[in-house]
Formats: sequence, structure tokens, C-alpha cells
Amino acid sequence: MMKKGFSLLEIIIISFIVVSLAAMVFGLVLRSKSLSKSMVCLNNLRQISMAIENYQADWKSSPGQLYHLYPNYIKDKYTFKCPEDKEIPVSQLPNRNSYGNFYVNRSFNDEDTGKLFLYCPRHFNGTKGVGAFLSYSANIMTNNTVLWNDKKIMPGEVNQGGTYKFVDGTIVTADPSLKVGLCGSFVSPDDKNYSILYIPEGSEGSLTVDHQGDSRFEVITPALIAGVSGTKFSVACSYNTSTNEATTIVSVTNGTVINEDRTDGTKISLNAGQNLESTVVCQAPDSSSTNKTKSVPLKPLKRKNIRKF
Repeated sequence: MMKKGFSLLEIIIISFIVVSLAAMVFGLVLRSKSLSKSMVCLNNLRQISMAIENYQADWKSSPGQLYHLYPNYIKDKYTFKCPEDKEIPVSQLPNRNSYGNFYVNRSFNDEDTGKLFLYCPRHFNGTKGVGAFLSYSANIMTNNTVLWNDKKIMPGEVNQGGTYKFVDGTIVTADPSLKVGLCGSFVSPDDKNYSILYIPEGSEGSLTVDHQGDSRFEVITPALIAGVSGTKFSVACSYNTSTNEATTIVSVTNGTVINEDRTDGTKISLNAGQNLESTVVCQAPDSSSTNKTKSVPLKPLKRKNIRKF
């Protein structure tokens, strides 16, 4: 009796099953690797959070830049490198590191411990990020889509002028002259959308924020952090190159804006029709740090003046 072989249909079906199983296994392996890298980054941010807490206990202030934590508060320079970051050479750690561009220097005496101070958006092909908060906790979070002139952008991108659209319905319109960076937009641990824009040192112009809903939304300038929930306001920035001074003016149209002075953490609340002007002396460019234009503005050296009107 002749031995019966497989039919063409049977071969096609078996081949399909084998390919499908291989694709599933490959996907699981990739996801496992991505999760492993995210957990390493999460551990890095937790160590940095603890180091900042110890730094504050000693100096009553947070470090001007993250690499100031090395080596007294963080011994291992690899703590400053995200495993997903391919651009940072080990030889340049920790002065040039994965997290410095996303470091929001805040007053850690803030009663609202849900505020972000450090972010890494690189995980799972940019769909997730790792963030650290003033509660000294760190979490893996889902990144939200942000559009600039109807084009998707990623955290860390700096664009000039244009219109920004967020998933909560918030719209930000910037003057053609103003450079604006996206620090991050994500779903925070309290299940609320949280978005942060920043205006780098040296950038001049204004933007208008029409914020919707009860999500968290902040605009960081060299002088102030303007935080809102369901309001409309504008932020105007100017810069004096000869004195390295930056001035921010916040004007409220509707609702309330809580402004945080970046020199000492003082909170100033503005209601509709009110304005705030603040001038600070910025830190001088540091050749050993990353490009300041692409990073969240550094904590200013001192405040020159501030007035509410």
C-alpha cells in the first residue's frame, strides 16, 4: 500500500499555524525585553528620587541638575542611563544622561505630591513612559497622543509656533517666533490625563492655552510653572541675552491659574482678569550638559522681581 502524503491544503494550514505560533513567540519575547528595560528604568527613577530626597535633607533645596547627585548621592553612573536610550554613550555619563532633559526642578515642599518631576518617554516604542512624582513614587504610564499642526509629536520635541492639540480637548496656540517643547502627556497614576509643555531659555513670544476638563496641565518657563484645570490663559516670554534674564507674564482670561515661582516654590493664584510678571536670572549654559534648547528650562539662579497686577 502506498503511503499517503500531505495534501497541498494540509501543508498550507500547517505552515500558517507554524508561522502564527512563531509570530506569537517573537512578539512575547520582544514584549518581555521591553518590559525588562522599563523595569530597569523604573528602578533608576526610584533611586534618583531617593537621592534627591537625601540631597534636600542636606541642602534644603533640590539639585540644579541631575548629575549633581553623582557621586555623593548616587554611586553608580549607570543609574543615569535608560536601557532604551541608544544616544547616550557610557563614557559621557552622568553629565550627559537619559533623564536630564526631562527634569522638572520643583520645590519638594509642595503639598500636591502628584506633580511630576522626572520623565522618560522611550518605552514600548514610545507608547509608554516612566515617571517620578513628588510623592517619591515612580510608575510606568501610557503616553497620550499630542498633535502639533495635526502631526503627531513625541516628548522631547521642540517646535516653533503652531497649534498643539491634546486628548482632553485642550488646544495651545503659539506665536510663530516661540519655541515650545513637549515634556510629556500621559495617564497619571490617579487615572487623569497629565500634560506638560515647556518654553526653553532664550525663547521669545507668547502662547494661549484653552484648557478643557479636570486634567492636569502645566506650562513651564524659566521663571514660573503655570498649572491649570479647565481655564484659559496666556503666557508671554522674553529674554535679555546681555544679562541672561528671562521674563514671564501670565494673563488669565477664564478660571484660575496656580503659578509656582521656580526660585523658591512660592504659589501665586491668578483669577480672570489678573496678571503676573516675573523676571529671573537663568543659569549660564553648561558645556558639559545637554543642549538647553531641547530640555526643560533649568531652575533659575535667583529672582529679580515679581508682581501681580
